[in-house]
Amino acid sequence: MGWLSLLPAGAVRALRGFLLKQGRRMGGAAMLARSQSSALRACMQAARHSPAYRALLQESGIAPSGIGPQTDLASLPVLTKTNTFERFPLAQLARPLPAAALADVLTSSGRGGRSYGFRLTAREQYEDAWFDIDLGLQDIFGVDDKPTLLVNCLPMGVVFHSRAVAVANVSVREDMACSILRDVGPGFAQTLLCTDPMFIRRLLDEGQRVGVDWRALGTSAILGEEVLVEAQRDYIAARMGIDIDNDPHRVVGSSFGVGELGLNLLFETRETIRMRRAMRSNAEVAQLLCATTALDAMPSVFCYNPLRSHLEVLNPDANGFGELCITMLGSGSVIPLPRYATGDMARLVPLHHAQQAATLAGVQPPWLPLVLVQGRIKDRPAGMPSVESIKELIYLDHTIADQLSGAFRLEHAGNGQTRLTLQANHAQLPSPALQQGLLQLCARHGLGGMEMCVLGLEEFPWRPALDYERKFDYVAPHLR
Repeated sequence: MGWLSLLPAGAVRALRGFLLKQGRRMGGAAMLARSQSSALRACMQAARHSPAYRALLQESGIAPSGIGPQTDLASLPVLTKTNTFERFPLAQLARPLPAAALADVLTSSGRGGRSYGFRLTAREQYEDAWFDIDLGLQDIFGVDDKPTLLVNCLPMGVVFHSRAVAVANVSVREDMACSILRDVGPGFAQTLLCTDPMFIRRLLDEGQRVGVDWRALGTSAILGEEVLVEAQRDYIAARMGIDIDNDPHRVVGSSFGVGELGLNLLFETRETIRMRRAMRSNAEVAQLLCATTALDAMPSVFCYNPLRSHLEVLNPDANGFGELCITMLGSGSVIPLPRYATGDMARLVPLHHAQQAATLAGVQPPWLPLVLVQGRIKDRPAGMPSVESIKELIYLDHTIADQLSGAFRLEHAGNGQTRLTLQANHAQLPSPALQQGLLQLCARHGLGGMEMCVLGLEEFPWRPALDYERKFDYVAPHLR
């Protein structure tokens, strides 16, 4: 059993408060410096424990025993799913550990279609894994002072544990989730709903059907699995009765994790949400955060803990956007994956730019460093609108959004144009008025050159009955 699990509840709350206070005192620059040195130590540990990583080092002309404090981190190999899980057996990727010492296995989504990545957690680390989750919940929601119920509707068997909140892990069962919220939720000071931007549509519809009162429950939503765009946030907030720009307690926020590395690696706060929303009307905020105002869709603005993970951006363009690369810090990784490229387009925000942007947005500067995430690189084929720009489009008009499931497919039409096919939701049949409304939205937002159609639930050929257990492919595979 880990030492954290031996502490009484009062001591754990005090430790959380102490660590959050110390982090604020340390400041972003000191945390980033420590993160860099810790990343090198993670690489050294991987070289000792992982035969696969030693092989990758040798292929790069680097002696595994030669990695030290003087090593340039950027000189070490970049890991991907292709050169790790698709190449090496698990026994060569992982450090030696008896099966009885393992407590948890989490897979990647398998969205690439060729293989799965894994995160194995040793029993000792698993027993203390709740602490990082609770630290984040306390920082954003003040759960140490408010009895809190968290209903987890993340798909693919993604569960987590907590000592600060009550957790209901129900996966993609909207009936169970809403029953728990309606009948158990009133006993708590606040409730949290953890899900993804697609499945929350089912939850909102079911909640309306069975009489869930989101306002009375003080419900906030935490959304993962895919990028949340601002028009979606506006739509969800409107249906839950949340004033995103003024409510001091409730929030619709986003979280970013990687199955092979960990959950909630990047996360929004009230401050980063306001900063992102300020980009819509303040070009100076966009320039400070993104180094450009020429954006087809605004990137997510996330905080991250540099004492937990070290972030890099590979092959950045002129504006600093490139592929996100993450090194998990600490010595507990069963499968060490230093410098693991996630396939997401990202930009690290200089600390002074983050502070200036926060001031312009009228919020306190976040005490943690910022990273922007634009979305999956493979979901941005050349010459086509991005997935995020289409999401922005279909949620701008809430009456139109109500008639769509949120699923769509981008592909090339035979005449060289882009074809956009959308799915009507389970309660609606596509109508000429819906199609006309979408065409008008496209014309107003510079997407008028697309072919577009709306299909009924069962007519939609790409998983017509959404099971919500898999990430949805918005872009035709041959375009990736």
